[in-house]
Amino acid sequence: MKYQINVIQQLRQKQKRAQNIQSSINIMVAISIALLIVSMIYTASRIMLMNLTLDAEKNELARIESEYSKYKSTRMIVEKADIELLDKLLTSRIYWTKKLASMALHLPNQPPNPYWITSFGFNRTRFNVKGYGLISPEQEQLITIDDYLNSLRNDSTFNDVFKTCYLNSTVRADEGSKERVSFDFSAEKTGAY
Repeated sequence: MKYQINVIQQLRQKQKRAQNIQSSINIMVAISIALLIVSMIYTASRIMLMNLTLDAEKNELARIESEYSKYKSTRMIVEKADIELLDKLLTSRIYWTKKLASMALHLPNQPPNPYWITSFGFNRTRFNVKGYGLISPEQEQLITIDDYLNSLRNDSTFNDVFKTCYLNSTVRADEGSKERVSFDFSAEKTGAY
């Protein structure tokens, strides 16, 4: 009987196993290093993104604080000229409701010869009014308009601002069978600004 032991074959098998184990270890190390690099890159990108977001928020906060400080400083500074202008506006204002009610109150509106206001306007110092009325059979339209203006001149709710009131024009403008007279008068504001 003869025994043969092939020591080289066993050595090669051990070497092969060791190489396989070493390759597995190398692969695991390579995978671990790759995962470590990927996680470091991801972490670095997240940190950079957070820093950029923080910088943007800090810049926005600085801008808002700057605007707020400007707002506070402008709200606290009131110039003398602004106060004088506000006082001038308050003292020179006109309460138009009373003026228009006074105009309507004195306007001759008795049938069969009523009068109407068709337009009015104000340009800081002069109040212009236009209107028309129907001509009476006695043709007293000029007297009627003059009485109307005298009533306005004597009305304290109208003449407190408009001291002078004068007739600009009257024109007869018939509309078919209706005989009309158009009138235009102005009132001057006292103490114009």
